[in-house]
Amino acid sequence: MTYRNIYWFYNKVIPERICDEIVAYFKNKKKIKALTGASKRVTKIRKSSIVFDQENLWIDHLINPFIRNANIKAGWNYQIDYAETHQFTEYKINQHYNWHIDEHDKPYESNDKRNNKIRKLSMSLCLSDKNSYDGGNLMFSKLGKLNKINSFTVKEMREKGSLIVFPSYTLHRVEPVTRGTRHSLVIWYLGNPYR
Repeated sequence: MTYRNIYWFYNKVIPERICDEIVAYFKNKKKIKALTGASKRVTKIRKSSIVFDQENLWIDHLINPFIRNANIKAGWNYQIDYAETHQFTEYKINQHYNWHIDEHDKPYESNDKRNNKIRKLSMSLCLSDKNSYDGGNLMFSKLGKLNKINSFTVKEMREKGSLIVFPSYTLHRVEPVTRGTRHSLVIWYLGNPYR
C-alpha cells in the first residue's frame, strides 16, 4: 500500500493544562520497563518506562475524534472499531525507541475485543514542553525514488499538545533523549484484517 500521507498532524490541539493533567495522573502510577515483541527486554531497540491504563475514558473521548478525522482526511479510510489501552511513555537521558513498526505479524488471539483484529492506526501525543528536553525527536522512514530510504524528523511534534496519527505499518523511531525528560501518550487503533 502506498499513500500520499504517511502521517496526519495536529499542531497543539490538546490544551497544555490537559497535557499536564495527563502527566500528573500517570506519574502517580507504577512504571514498568518498556518491552519489545514477545516480552523481550532489548535495550538496543527500546529503553524507556511505560504505564498502561484504560481507566480514563475521557482520554478516548478527547482523542478519538482526531483519529476519525485523520483517517478520512489522510485518505486511509481504514475500518477501525477499537482503541487499545493508553500507553504513557517516559524517556529520560539516553532512552530511546529504535526503528520499528507498531503492527504485529498476525491478528490478536485473545478473549477480548481485540480478538482477530490488527493494529491499523497509531497515535502519539506530545505531553512535554519542547524546552524541557533535547533529542527525543520522532522520525519516520519511507521508500523514495530509486528505492532509496528517506528518513526525516517531524520537528512539529516537539510542540506540547501536538498529536500525530499514522498507519501502524509505518517505520518510525524516537531518537535518544540527551537532556531532560520526554513524555508522550500512545494509543493504537484496531480493525479487521485488510482484505
